[in-house]
Amino acid sequence: MLKQAIPNVFVKDFPAALAYYTGPLGFRPLFVYGEIPFYAHMARDDAILALRQVTKPVIDHTAGEALLSAFVEVSDVNALHDSLQAAGAHIWQAPRDELRAMRSLIVSDLDGNLICFASNLAG
Repeated sequence: MLKQAIPNVFVKDFPAALAYYTGPLGFRPLFVYGEIPFYAHMARDDAILALRQVTKPVIDHTAGEALLSAFVEVSDVNALHDSLQAAGAHIWQAPRDELRAMRSLIVSDLDGNLICFASNLAG
């Protein structure tokens, strides 16, 4: 039985990414690994993302436009948008209704990773 997926988000500057995810994005570290930290699990409510420092370019923009690094289902995307915007998060796409009865919001991190947060409009 599958229980949970934890997407890896690759970052170049780990301390800056950690500050952004714990600051404007409102995550808290579950653990930070490395004598010089390079890996962490970050949680906000029930959602968990893994941050991993890499040395190569984080996003290959030649692979396509608007590539999502993670998708997180949320109960109220509009309320999340308001709190993220007030905290200074970079809103890449304001909330909008999508196909398949979802309303989505996309934020960008310091490395250009796009994280989609979405609410189910069907109920």
